[in-house]
Amino acid sequence: CLTLVAFGQDVPSGPHGCTEGSCYPATGNLLIGRAVNLTASSTCGLDGPEHYCIVSHLQESDKCFKCNSQHRYDPYHHRNSHWIENVIYLMDSNGDHTWWQSVNGEENVSIRLNLEAEFHFTHLIMKFKTFRPAAMIIERSADFGRTWRPYRYFAHNCTKIFPNIPANGLHHINDVICEERYSDIEPSTNGEVIYKVLDPAIHVRDPYSLDIQELLRITNLRINFTKLNTLGDDLLDRRSDVLQKYYYAIYELVVRGSCFCYGHASECAPVPGVNIRESGMIHGRCVCKHNTEGLNCERCRDFHNDLPWRPAEADNPHTCRECNCNSHSNQCHFDMAVYLATGNVSGGVCDDCQHNTMGRNCETCKPFYYKDPLKDIRDPRVCIACDCDPVGSLEGGVCDSHTDPDMGMITGQCRCKVNVKGMRCDDCKEGYYGLSQNDPLGCQPCNCDPRGIIMMGAPCDQISGDCSCKRYVTGRYCNQCLPEYWGLSNDLAGCRPCDCDFGGAMNNRCMMDNGQCDCRRHLIGRQCSEVQPGYFCAPLDYYKYEAEDATGHSPSDTALPRTPSHMVTWTGPGFARVKDGAGLVFTIDNIPYAMEYDIMIRYEPEVLSMCSFCFPRYIQMPRPFCFEPSNRYVVAIRFQRHGVTHRHLTAFILIDSVRPLISSALPHYSNHCLFFKGPLITKTACQCDPQGSLSGECERVGGQCRCKPNVMGRRCDQCAPGTYGFGVNGCTACECHPDGSVSHQCDPVTGQCQCKPGATGRQCSDCQPGQWGFPNCSPCQCNGHTDHCDSRTGECIGCRDYTAGHFCERCVEGFFGNPVLGSGEHCRPCPCPGNPGTDHFNGISCQADHTSNQIICNCQQGYTGSRCDQCAPGYFGNPEQLGGQCRPCQCNDNIDTEDPESCDRSTGQCLKCTHHTVGQSCDQCQHGYYGNALVQDCRRCTCVTAGTIHSACSDGECHCDQQTGACPCRENVSGHNCDQCSPNHWNYGQEQGCEPCGCDPHHALGTHCNMFTGQCHCRSGFGGKQCTECEQFHWGDPRVQCQECNCHPLGSEMAQCDRITGACECREGAAGKRCDECARGYTGDFPKCVQCHPCFQLWDDVVCQIKRDLEHIQFTVEKILESGVTPGADDKRIKELERKLRQVQDLISTEDSDRIHQLIGQTPKNTNSFCFLTDQFEKVKRYYRESAKAEEKCNASVSGPSSPVEQSKETRGITENLLDAGKDKLLKAVAAQNRSLNELAGANGSCPDSRCGGAGCRDDQGNRVCGGEGCNGTVSTSLTALKHARNVTDSLNSAHEELQGVDLVTLTQDVKNQAMTSLERAQKKKDHFENSNKKLKDFIKKIKDFLTEEGADPESIEKVALQVLSITLPVNRTALDKMVMEIKDSLANLTNIEGIVNQTTHQVSKAKDLLEKAKDAKSRAEGVKDAANNTKRALDVSKKAINKAAAALKDALNNLNSTRNATTEV
Repeated sequence: CLTLVAFGQDVPSGPHGCTEGSCYPATGNLLIGRAVNLTASSTCGLDGPEHYCIVSHLQESDKCFKCNSQHRYDPYHHRNSHWIENVIYLMDSNGDHTWWQSVNGEENVSIRLNLEAEFHFTHLIMKFKTFRPAAMIIERSADFGRTWRPYRYFAHNCTKIFPNIPANGLHHINDVICEERYSDIEPSTNGEVIYKVLDPAIHVRDPYSLDIQELLRITNLRINFTKLNTLGDDLLDRRSDVLQKYYYAIYELVVRGSCFCYGHASECAPVPGVNIRESGMIHGRCVCKHNTEGLNCERCRDFHNDLPWRPAEADNPHTCRECNCNSHSNQCHFDMAVYLATGNVSGGVCDDCQHNTMGRNCETCKPFYYKDPLKDIRDPRVCIACDCDPVGSLEGGVCDSHTDPDMGMITGQCRCKVNVKGMRCDDCKEGYYGLSQNDPLGCQPCNCDPRGIIMMGAPCDQISGDCSCKRYVTGRYCNQCLPEYWGLSNDLAGCRPCDCDFGGAMNNRCMMDNGQCDCRRHLIGRQCSEVQPGYFCAPLDYYKYEAEDATGHSPSDTALPRTPSHMVTWTGPGFARVKDGAGLVFTIDNIPYAMEYDIMIRYEPEVLSMCSFCFPRYIQMPRPFCFEPSNRYVVAIRFQRHGVTHRHLTAFILIDSVRPLISSALPHYSNHCLFFKGPLITKTACQCDPQGSLSGECERVGGQCRCKPNVMGRRCDQCAPGTYGFGVNGCTACECHPDGSVSHQCDPVTGQCQCKPGATGRQCSDCQPGQWGFPNCSPCQCNGHTDHCDSRTGECIGCRDYTAGHFCERCVEGFFGNPVLGSGEHCRPCPCPGNPGTDHFNGISCQADHTSNQIICNCQQGYTGSRCDQCAPGYFGNPEQLGGQCRPCQCNDNIDTEDPESCDRSTGQCLKCTHHTVGQSCDQCQHGYYGNALVQDCRRCTCVTAGTIHSACSDGECHCDQQTGACPCRENVSGHNCDQCSPNHWNYGQEQGCEPCGCDPHHALGTHCNMFTGQCHCRSGFGGKQCTECEQFHWGDPRVQCQECNCHPLGSEMAQCDRITGACECREGAAGKRCDECARGYTGDFPKCVQCHPCFQLWDDVVCQIKRDLEHIQFTVEKILESGVTPGADDKRIKELERKLRQVQDLISTEDSDRIHQLIGQTPKNTNSFCFLTDQFEKVKRYYRESAKAEEKCNASVSGPSSPVEQSKETRGITENLLDAGKDKLLKAVAAQNRSLNELAGANGSCPDSRCGGAGCRDDQGNRVCGGEGCNGTVSTSLTALKHARNVTDSLNSAHEELQGVDLVTLTQDVKNQAMTSLERAQKKKDHFENSNKKLKDFIKKIKDFLTEEGADPESIEKVALQVLSITLPVNRTALDKMVMEIKDSLANLTNIEGIVNQTTHQVSKAKDLLEKAKDAKSRAEGVKDAANNTKRALDVSKKAINKAAAALKDALNNLNSTRNATTEV
């Protein structure tokens, strides 16, 4: 019986049992008790006896046997039965092996185990009687055979048989791979196949996790054998006698597992319907714990669905919890939505709640019931029927089922309709009436206006809906005011009186909503008490008559205040100055209505010096006067001092006006307006003068318009005293000069003041013509060139004779001379070159140079020369000619106007452009500059040469877009100055531009990377430039597993190892994967490694040379095996082998064993050249030994003293001697001896009936019959040995035919090609280093150019510095030394050419020519060696160049550091 260490899951459960976590039943062999569930697609002997043979154990006599599986195996009657159930136990009750066996030669065979429930499958063990399969598959099903998934593939050559299945070992516990270790040809019997679902090599963090449980769960297991191990016989012959040696046979099959209970059971019971109770049987029905049930505990027990069912875990049993239905139900179900809504606390929902309850936990009462607060929720009588009026309550009488203050619920409270109240919802609320069942709101609103109802009691009757109104309110809803009332409000009376103006309104009625009265024409306002805009209401003194217009006084008696600052207190133009005793006569002819009028006089005393702020005074006549309209009345009034009898000649009084007042209208006067019997007697339009008033509106009472400055009158239609020029701007003050005018009054139209003698002007403020300096006038001083001057400053006006100046004392521009009176000179025109006023005058002025007696011109802009007859620098033209002009050169201000050569003076062509401009008009920026040349804004292109395309740069300068300055960038380079890589690109400064970052989309934080290093920003756990490798100091595949480098700090060059292999880069003297060992050639304990004695190096070279020679031999052999071409093999040697093989065949037939041994033991000459026949010779020797053993058996059977033949002879003698003594006894003995002889010869019966015959047997023609096909006698054995020998002969013939295709020319050509390849590689290495050196020089030049460039800013310099610092050589010194050693090894390998050529000297005549070609190839190889030496020298030169480049880079770094320090200081 097989034994295997059980996996950790064999333990039935943890130390806590099933209380604190998951528990599992014990494991066992799932086949026990399930013989009926185990099937095989092929079993030998099911339809009758079948013969089969074995391949090994030739020393045994029995090699072929019979399989008869028509009946179940029985140790006494049916031992040759090999049903599949035999694999359940290794041995039967007698201790004999039993096994299952398939039909001969059938390759695709499967064994299937069908389980009655879900089980845990842990591992599988198979012990084979024959060879293990060359290929097979283990599959599983978890749905009772509907779908299948593979566990593992097995094959002796996984790549060939299962090409799509990985064979590189397990990385994850659930990987499906192909394994080769259980498919070898050996052993031929008792070979095992062991498969564990959880491979011990892979660490499993939690074997009880859900994914591991799913991996172990099966309902069916299938083993598919797909290929037999046949030793190649089936490739030679497919006959049944050959294939009967090859079949599948299994001694024992163990399927280890346990019943699958999801961690909810520690033991299992038989499945219902399975009545087998065999000892050791693993049953399939779980004895569930944790309130679970089902065949595999796959669901919760009834009424235990408060939590979701889950597989148990190691530290959490996930026990199913009982539902809480408060004793009102015994059924429930799980609802995931409820579970998530409760925060994963409870998901059980009760079903079929009783006792008028409902809800998830039967925790609330049904509609029309409420919870009794005095009873427990589990009480059957906890829910009581509601008592609500269905007419006034919602939903036909529903009440609150429980109390909830947050929701405003009170147990048993009726839910009334919106307009209903009461405990039972049977009354209307206040403000509502008419309770009705059909009304969704219950009652109708009273709709009483709250402003118009009495607030005491209900606003309306609850049956009729009538409202109770306030005193001045009426209507059904108390929403209307009584007539002559308005403004319904919350006042006590409800509405207010209209109070319409009795004169302005038609009556006392008004609008109820806004109180607007019905107004008369031109009256507005709510009460009709205001005048319409553009109209006014006449005041009491509206009708006035100015004293200035009366008769009876002298015009000179009109008086006004003498100080302009005096406040205006009069009306009209002013006052009438009346002497004591004098009188005035007024004419009244515009009386509107007939009535009595009181006469009122308006006056002021004449004491102006004592009264700066006097106010008008009024006096009323003692009695009224009756005036009628359309009549003219004359009123004469005399003024006399009171209480005196004589007049005072110097006493005066100032009378302003007389105003009649309507005495009978005073009782009807309202708001200062004059009425008579109600209607307004004066409702006149404002009629404001449009020129003198600010607007067309006037004051509401009196009608005074708003006047402009210095304008007066009610209508603003006249100028005020002291002003003139009535117009749209008002009136202008006279401003008569006090020294030159008679008074401050002026003409009201022209504004002319009355001047005193000697004064002139409108204001009388100027001197007479020819004088200035008012009021002290003096004559003008103008040197006789004009008669007029400025009256205030005395500056001469209108100078004649080409003079100018304050006193006409100088010549005007363009003339010269001395025009001062008495000098005797006059002003003459300047000759520059023509006279002023002509088109040939180019000067501004001139002066006479008395020393040179020349006229010097002051030229206009653009002209030069003593006579302004030349163009100035920056101008062009022909000023010498009449009408010629100098025009500015059109160079857009981009020339030096002081430079005479800046432009051509004749044509105007621009010659010397400035501000970095070019072009005929200097209108373009020059090469390498950009901007707007027209505004002198050409700036240097700041393109970074490392990022700009080469064609755009020359001599260290790059051109850019002349408008925007954008530089033409290389591919994937961006920026205005081409100073950075485009997003998601790096490797700035390369000729081809920037390269894509290529950041791994899953392992990188983004798609961007460092512009100079290309390093992506990796997520945690990943590293490498593109985040496709493990993180720093780790190696491996990050998708599978990353391992730490652990490079020894003393033995490795760096802490980072090779990211793929994990090998560390070792220092000199160190070796090993982690550089923690002493290297070859060193001794001691690491890290104290000491170099070995120099003699070691000598021996080590010899050993290495031998190793290389062996590797070369191995390479040659592999190449021969691939191509079938072998050097040193010709027809002569093949014929010699054939001759010797024929001798072997003859010797076998003559049974000369010594000669056979001697011949076979010889070693052919030149066996070194036939090393490829080693396997064939080994087969010949093995067949020879087998033939020798067969010969010995044959001789033992027919000769020798103890042979059966001699025994038969002796027996025959004894028989003859005893013949006479007892005939019967003799005959019996003879028959017994004959029977023994027949058995010895391999006969199966008497001669007539046996096809194998025997000793002394003959056929019908008398020929001897002994042995034959299918017989096991000595003759048959000898024939079999002869057949093997002939097979060897055929194999040798095949080898001979293969040798015919040997082509030594091809082999020599391969050597030649190898030499040429080495030469080409060396040349490529040389070219590579030369190119690298050239690129390095170019790069250094670019750096220098950049540093000296004008537009290089500190940030760009720092970027370039970082890039230079990040540059590393492509290979280090160790790699270079390694490369040189590889070249040396390649050259050393080429020395084998001579040996290969020498091997051909003993072949056919054609080999001589090949030898010459090989020698020629050798000489070429030596030439390659010289080329390789040259390459090495070139490498040395490159190394020196690299050192120089490193020094240059170091200097560049120092310069950059200096620049950075200088920038920092700045």
